[in-house]
Amino acid sequence: MVPGMLPGRVGTERGLLSWLVATRRNTVLEAAQVLAEHVVSLPEAPAVWLMPGVQHGGQAQTLASGGWERLARVLERELSAGGRDVIVDTGRLSSGACWPVLGVADQVLLVVRPTARSVQGARGAADQLREHLGDLALVRLLICGAGEYSAKDVSAQLGVAVAGVLPPDRSAAAVLTEGAAAGMRSLKRSRLLRCAASLAAELAAAGTAAGAEVATGGVVLT
Repeated sequence: MVPGMLPGRVGTERGLLSWLVATRRNTVLEAAQVLAEHVVSLPEAPAVWLMPGVQHGGQAQTLASGGWERLARVLERELSAGGRDVIVDTGRLSSGACWPVLGVADQVLLVVRPTARSVQGARGAADQLREHLGDLALVRLLICGAGEYSAKDVSAQLGVAVAGVLPPDRSAAAVLTEGAAAGMRSLKRSRLLRCAASLAAELAAAGTAAGAEVATGGVVLT
């Protein structure tokens, strides 16, 4: 960790914005070749790259002005060339969301809690996905945490199949989102990470069956 940086956080000198600025005049091939220069390495998982996204809404204009399209073309090229698996955290969907990136995705996960409020919000997100993607063939639900409804009930309400369920686990979640202190051994043994690892394997297998290349490493855009 960089001195003076909060636990669980990364610096802003590398990431999606720095890559967009550096490659604004590059071809798709050239932009793909320098991707590694703008990612953060993870000591716990050397094969995984992390590319931090925007820090606040004021930075979104760079992406809206052709940035998402450029990223989509690069990711599409990497996948067709048998490159790394890529996970993109799109945040909340809106008119300015990364629709070009979603358009080239092999799988789309709509994250929802099994509560009335969350399901209502997910219904609007599903409508947006259907409008932009044409249908919900590639979309599945990732149900997280505790709530009053079962996964079956949520799926029936939204008309979307369930990819997986992640259990409530406040301790493990605090380590991942807030940098709370915990040993890697205990974290890997947590119910949350064990379920997440199993789901990741299933999604990778589904990608292979659909013809996608699955590599030993990956890129996480968040």
